[in-house]
Amino acid sequence: MVKLKYPKMISKRKSGGYFGNLFDDLTYTDLENGIVRLEHEIGSSETSSFSAELREAIRLGNKKITVMITSPGGGAYHALSLYDQLQRAANSGIEIIAIVDGIAASAAAMIVLQSANNRLAGKNARFLLHEVREWIFFSVETESSLEDKVVEMQAITNQIVDILSNRCNKSSDEIRSLIKRKEIWMSAKEAFSFGLIDKII
Repeated sequence: MVKLKYPKMISKRKSGGYFGNLFDDLTYTDLENGIVRLEHEIGSSETSSFSAELREAIRLGNKKITVMITSPGGGAYHALSLYDQLQRAANSGIEIIAIVDGIAASAAAMIVLQSANNRLAGKNARFLLHEVREWIFFSVETESSLEDKVVEMQAITNQIVDILSNRCNKSSDEIRSLIKRKEIWMSAKEAFSFGLIDKII
């Protein structure tokens, strides 16, 4: 029986040794080349994974970080965390490039994508913009608790509107009017015209 042997890349982490499988070897090859991937819904697990990979890519000495995005979006708080991390990297002199393949929906398009110095997308990429949402299942809410939620949602909306208006060269009123009570799907060409991305590749 012939045993396939994939080339192993020695980890530069303190633990040393091999990663042990092809997927992890390819991931580490990406990190050595400054490539970090956002490929799932933006929640606590994906945020932790992305943050760890971003720190490792920076620790390896990369002066350019490429964020590959294929994400259906997710939580605004987690996305804002990634936004701040990428902004800090950019402010430290690292060039941040975001490339969208497939889809950048919701928080992935409205927050994470906008953190990059250069925002690129494949010609078949799709984008989705919409209002901040709150999913409530099997919960009992009082009038005052709902009022508190609305105030917090408005605060998050204001943050996102500021991010989009600054990066897309649109007024806050234009952004609010666009996303109010509806979902806005865009092709790569439409996203470029809107100012959501800088270039189609």
